[in-house]
Amino acid sequence: MDEYILTVVDDEEEVSTLKSFAETIEELVDNIVCMEHIKSITHVLRVKDQATWNITDDTSLEILREYRKGITDNVGLRNYLTGREELDEKG
Repeated sequence: MDEYILTVVDDEEEVSTLKSFAETIEELVDNIVCMEHIKSITHVLRVKDQATWNITDDTSLEILREYRKGITDNVGLRNYLTGREELDEKG
């Protein structure tokens, strides 16, 4: 599991730095999608190799939240996001 440092903007327009852990960047984004009070992600740093992502789109989390509402197989989603198995098309 990797450690990530994120810069985020919350629903009160406050900028914060968060520390989170995830197997993949995709799992990390899903974790943030599940945090309703986070409005956007502006920067991500993966600590182990100093890889960075700068994000300028401030609407993506809302779009991903809408998609996430349709997912019923949370275990399958987690396995897919961490590269452990294929996502079941039915879930």
